[in-house]
Amino acid sequence: MDPFIIEAGINHFGKKKEADLILNFFLNSKFKKLTFMLHSEKFYSTQTKMGIDFKLKKSFYQKAIKKCHYKNKKIGLSVSSEKNFPDFSDLKFDFYKLLSLNINNFKLIKQLKKLNKPVYVSTGHGAADKNIKKCLNAFGKMKKKIVILHTPMSYDPEELNFSRINYLKKKFKLPVGYSNHNNDIESINILSAYHPEAIFVYCKPLKKRKRIYPDNAHAFYFDQLKKMNLNYQKFKKMNKKIKTIQRVKIFTDNFKN
Repeated sequence: MDPFIIEAGINHFGKKKEADLILNFFLNSKFKKLTFMLHSEKFYSTQTKMGIDFKLKKSFYQKAIKKCHYKNKKIGLSVSSEKNFPDFSDLKFDFYKLLSLNINNFKLIKQLKKLNKPVYVSTGHGAADKNIKKCLNAFGKMKKKIVILHTPMSYDPEELNFSRINYLKKKFKLPVGYSNHNNDIESINILSAYHPEAIFVYCKPLKKRKRIYPDNAHAFYFDQLKKMNLNYQKFKKMNKKIKTIQRVKIFTDNFKN
């Protein structure tokens, strides 16, 4: 199973042309899931005053969903506000991502519950166990469709704490994935030993000089994403072989005894 979910985020700058670059790359790649981000109206208005309109039109999402479904691929939406989400909730997205800043936004959770779609819950920005528990309780019976995302917001390799993936699995008895906010592409390979349910990775479309994307430092170009996937699969197979060898050794050692 390919665990990667490509995140466009707002790295399209609200421009349809650049959003289409991301969409078309996804449609013609081996990746199976893509997500865009619906930010809050407060964020959009603040950026508009600074001369940047990050907001994509609803018609873009309608066409993107249709294209993805035609290719038997899935498209999701990251959400951050209960105020503007209802304007897009009638669209046929396949899944949603609840941003960590809204992990206890119960009004937004209530809106997501009505849609009864899979939801990835990010735990960045220091979302403690008690906040995760409150979030899961708010989803109620829909909890079965939740995937918790370990989301370390750090560029320091020592703070990635991949072992928390196993901790969260054991603690909440739910699938656990990983949301990358780190600029070390090699760190993704290590994840294969923890078997994450999903791996969210930001992308950026154009290699232009001095181009700074909103999620620039921890986003990767299309060719890097392809290489990342290939390397991850190699490491995954390698880990499987190592475990098989270890099991055989344990069996033979016991047989000798």
